[in-house]
Amino acid sequence: MSLSEAEIARYARQLILPAYGPVTQEHLRAARVHVVGAGEVAGPALLYLAAAGVGTLFVDDALDVAAEDPAAWLYSADQLGTPRLLAALEALRAATSLSRPRAHATAADPTAVLVCASSGGLARTAAERARVAGVPHVVATAGGDGGEVIAVPPGAPCFACAARTGSGAPVRPGVAAAVGALGAVELLLILSGASQGPGGRRIELVSGRPCSSATARVPGCACGQGRSA
Repeated sequence: MSLSEAEIARYARQLILPAYGPVTQEHLRAARVHVVGAGEVAGPALLYLAAAGVGTLFVDDALDVAAEDPAAWLYSADQLGTPRLLAALEALRAATSLSRPRAHATAADPTAVLVCASSGGLARTAAERARVAGVPHVVATAGGDGGEVIAVPPGAPCFACAARTGSGAPVRPGVAAAVGALGAVELLLILSGASQGPGGRRIELVSGRPCSSATARVPGCACGQGRSA
C-alpha cells in the first residue's frame, strides 16, 4: 500500500535521504519489532522507532516504573509504582498515531528484535531466542559512562560472541539515552536494508565517543553451525 498524505508529510525529511524513499518507508511501516525492556535504554529507542515509522512495536516489560525511569523519556514522576508496560504504551500512542504499540504476547510474530534488557542475563536470553528463531536483532546495554550496541543480522556472529563484560556501574545521566538511540539506528539500518553486507557490528560508547568494529565468531559457537567461520 502506498504512503498516505499524512505519512508523506510526517516522514518528509527522511524520505529525501540518499538511498531512502517511499519503498523503504513502506518496509518500516510493515515491520513488527519486539522490544525487550522499557527502561532507561529502551525508552528513547522506542520513541525513535515510533517516530521513524516502524508499524508495530511489541513492548515487553514486566516491571513497575521506578525512581530512575523518568530518564527513559516515557514516564513522569507521578507514575512511580505503576506498570511500566502500560505507561510506555500510553506514551507511545500519545507520541504518534502512525505506529501501533502493543503489549508483547507469545503469539506475536516479530520481524526484528531490539533487546534493551536491564540485566546481562536477560539480554543474553532474549538475544539467543532471536538467533534461534532466525530473527535479526540488536542488543543495547549501558553501564557507568558507556555501553555497547551489537547488531546481529541473520547469519552474523551472535551476541555471545561479540559482547564484552560490562562495568556493572549505575548508568550516568544521558548515557542510557545515547545507547538507546544508537540501538534504534542500528535496527532501522537492518529493517531498511541500508546496512552493508550480512556481517554483524559492535559499537562501543566510551565517554560519549562511539567506536565501531565488525564482530567475529568465537570458534565452536553454536551460531556458526553449518556456516563458515
